Amino acid sequence: MMFNFLLRAIPAALAIAATGLGASASSNASGFGVPQRTLEEQADLIRPFTDVRIPETATGPVPAVLMFHGCGGLRQVQEDYARSALDAGYGVLIIGSNAARGIDRFAAMSQVCTGLRLWGRERAADVFAGLHIAREDSRIDASRLALIGWSHGGWTVLEALDDAGRNVAPEALEHSTGPVPDLAGVRTAMTLYPYCGFPMRSNGREYAREIPLHAILAENDMIAPPGDCERLFERSETAGHRVDVQVWSGLTHAFDEPNPPPDPRINFDLDAAEQARSDWLETLSLELAP
Repeated sequence: MMFNFLLRAIPAALAIAATGLGASASSNASGFGVPQRTLEEQADLIRPFTDVRIPETATGPVPAVLMFHGCGGLRQVQEDYARSALDAGYGVLIIGSNAARGIDRFAAMSQVCTGLRLWGRERAADVFAGLHIAREDSRIDASRLALIGWSHGGWTVLEALDDAGRNVAPEALEHSTGPVPDLAGVRTAMTLYPYCGFPMRSNGREYAREIPLHAILAENDMIAPPGDCERLFERSETAGHRVDVQVWSGLTHAFDEPNPPPDPRINFDLDAAEQARSDWLETLSLELAP
């Protein structure tokens, strides 16, 4: 789940300020409240919570996919995609961003999903740190990597693409010397029903153009409205970066999650879930080919 329009509505914003929680959101917006780490420190933060899997049949370095969960943390959908990727011969890195920060399910739903903590622009550091971990693993072909993010994870991937396109480090990465962290080796990125509204920093015009970007949006998404992403990707197109964006009719947010939270705005659709996963695997076969 994402934001529930908390930061969009004036009454909600006033409620945040009245309860003192506005300071947390303000810290996110300014960047001053965001902990800064070096790339190595960020990798050390997420490493214990990064599930690295390699196909049992692998005989050498394999291409790999980095997965970024939604605001509520890891769910069944990541496991479903991981199994499909492994069966197809790809390595998988499932990055537990919430767990790495000591955020349990309750804190995730009450703080991350409401925008009070861990915005996508901060979490983008996990993308670069995850790539650092992948590049250090001799079982992984670091020249053939892919990113995929759901909801908040999709927002995170988009912010990382924006950072790379502007050749800057994410705000959570301390960078004073040496080269700026990059997305070298990433050949494709997929986002499913990403959050594209406020407080996303990216305007869509600066994405790393060498990385094909794909997006599946849900027509009836009341949590991450597709219109925000459509406008974002229109700006990308205008700037010369083509985005393969599809709006799937009749679907809700998290339509591919078999065990969603009890939210009437979320409905699992088995056929659509299987189709999305199949399409993604086809994309990988094309864009991660040797």
